[in-house]
Order: sequence, then structure tokens, then C-alpha cells
Amino acid sequence: MLLRTWEQIERAVVGLLGGIALLLSAFEIVTRYLLPQYAPDWGEEVIVYVTIWGVFLAGSALVAENRHVRADLLIRLLGPAGQRLAELFNASAGLFFTGALAWFGWQVVEFAIDMEETSISSLRFPIAWYYACLPVGMALMCLRYVVRLWVLAFRFDPEKHTVQAGEFLHD
Repeated sequence: MLLRTWEQIERAVVGLLGGIALLLSAFEIVTRYLLPQYAPDWGEEVIVYVTIWGVFLAGSALVAENRHVRADLLIRLLGPAGQRLAELFNASAGLFFTGALAWFGWQVVEFAIDMEETSISSLRFPIAWYYACLPVGMALMCLRYVVRLWVLAFRFDPEKHTVQAGEFLHD
């Protein structure tokens, strides 16, 4: 239940960010060609910010649904026990990598806060908020990898949790 609520919230937020980027892009196009005096200098900047935030937040759902790009040809040749071991290794490596990116991303955010770095547009947007997409997105992915590891270690079911089953670790 908690995981489904988490997924729904993620999808809603990513969809909202994508919608904002789309609407702002349309506004930018219309004002640039039809009403240039009303074109804001910050439109493209905000489009980039919300798009990047959406991409980093969507990474968590990709981990949950096992939809990241990967070469699973060799994994498909293994039996359920071999696939389980390969997935344990994959999830452990993913947890380590995303954990490191979350940690170092937070260091960048702290540095931007200390430097009081802002954008060059009239918004003077705090760049730390933009940089925060990396540690937030990676932390969410870390949580997904922890869930994957827990399922692989304690709830592994070869009927549902193999590559051939189609929806690996997505109950």
C-alpha cells in the first residue's frame, strides 16, 4: 500500500513538472513570436529546472519497475537462483552508486548555499534548489534499491521475480 502511494505521488509530481514545462514552452513560443514585449527572460531557465527535476524524480520509478536500460541477455540465460544472485549484485551496485551520488550531490548543494549562488535571469533563482534534484532523486532511487534488496533477500518468488516473469519486483 505504501509503495503504491509512493508511486502515485511520484507519477503525479513528474507529470505536473512535465506539464509545467510544456505549458511554459508553449507560452515562450507564443510570446517570442507574437508578443515579444511580454516574453520573460526566465522562461527557458524554468523549463530546464522543472524538466531536470522531473527526470531525476522519474529515476526512482524506473528502478521500481526495473525499466532502466540494461543488458539482460545473459541474465535471461540463468535460472531463478542465478537471476536472483545477479539481481542482488545489480541492486547492491545501484545502491552504492546512487548513495554516492546523493552524498556528493548534497555537497554541491551545500556549496551553492554557502556561495549564495543565484541564476542570472531576473528571477535570481537560488541555484542550490536546482542542484538539489541530484541528491533528492538519488536518495529516492536508494530507497527503491533497498526495497529491491529486501524483496530479493526475503520475499523472492521465482514465479514473479525473474526476468522471464515480465514484471521483476513490481508487485
